[in-house]
Order: sequence, then structure tokens, then C-alpha cells
Amino acid sequence: MGFLIVNIISLIMFGVTILSVFVTDHVGFGIACGVLWLIYTVAANLVLLKNHIAAQSPKKVSPSQLNRSDSRGLFRKQVRRLQQQYESINSRKEFMKNTTDSMQELYERIMEQAESNIESASAYMESYDYYTKPEPVYLNRLCDQGDQLVNKFNTLVEQLVDIDTNPTTLDMAYVDDVVDCLKDMQMQTT
Repeated sequence: MGFLIVNIISLIMFGVTILSVFVTDHVGFGIACGVLWLIYTVAANLVLLKNHIAAQSPKKVSPSQLNRSDSRGLFRKQVRRLQQQYESINSRKEFMKNTTDSMQELYERIMEQAESNIESASAYMESYDYYTKPEPVYLNRLCDQGDQLVNKFNTLVEQLVDIDTNPTTLDMAYVDDVVDCLKDMQMQTT
């Protein structure tokens, strides 16, 4: 609807510009009107297009969202834990780009879980009853689950590094550990 309104206004401005060129003997005035019309048309359509694209793209979660949600500072400890979990997983992004497709997919799922934890924690803090201040059981459970996820992910990365850097001394116990870790991670993300 916004595109239609902006472009109708643009057509009216264009009509006024054309009339000003033919009705008045001032070419400079007609050129000025034409330049204003062009600037308006391009700028208005770019703004609308940018807003449309931003509305269509999925929200990107950021750890700073937690600070905004904890406006009263009641959940500083939990916010710090969730931010550390997210940053810990995010810090391995470059390393995971050099792994197999299945490992990259697993990494994406783990990152999605960390982002989901941030979204859930933010929603919880925004809807929290600040008058009776009940124990934040749900938020603490999110933090505990996030800690488990990070620990398992760290174990997986350590195993991958060990296998990658010591291929000549590959012990089947390492392969078993990686497989077990993957199974645990899969159960955590499903």
C-alpha cells in the first residue's frame, strides 16, 4: 500500500513538473522541479524497499537483547551466563567452517538453540512479575541447559581438534567419544 501511495504522489509531482516546464517560461524552475521529483521518487522508494526487506528478513538475535529485557537488573547473573554461552559457541564459528557439512549443520543447530535460549529468556524477563518476584525457575533451567550444551559442544570441538591434529595416532576411543558426543548433542537439540 505504501508503494502505491508514494508512487501516486510521485506521478502528481511529475505532472506538476511537466506543467511547470510548458506553462512557465522559466526553464530553471522546471529543472528544479524535475530534480526534486527525481530525488523524492528515488529516496521514498528506497526507504520503502529497505523497510520491506527488513520486515521480511528474520530477526537476528543478539546477546544485548538480554540487557534490554532485564531493564531492572534483577537477572544480571542469568544474563551474564546466557551471554557467555552464546559468545562461547559463536567464538568457534571460524573453526566450524573448516569442518564437514554435517558438523557445520550441527553447529548451526547449536547456534540456533543458543539464540532460542536468548529469545526465551528475553520473553521471560519482559513478562516477569516484578511485584511478587517469584523464583525464576524457568530462566535458571534455560541457563543450566545452555551450560550443558556449551560443555558438550566444547568436548566435541576438543575431540575434533585432537583428531585433526593427530591423524597418525588416531585411537578408536576418540572416534567413539566423538560419536557419543554427537549423539548427546543430537538429543539436546531435539
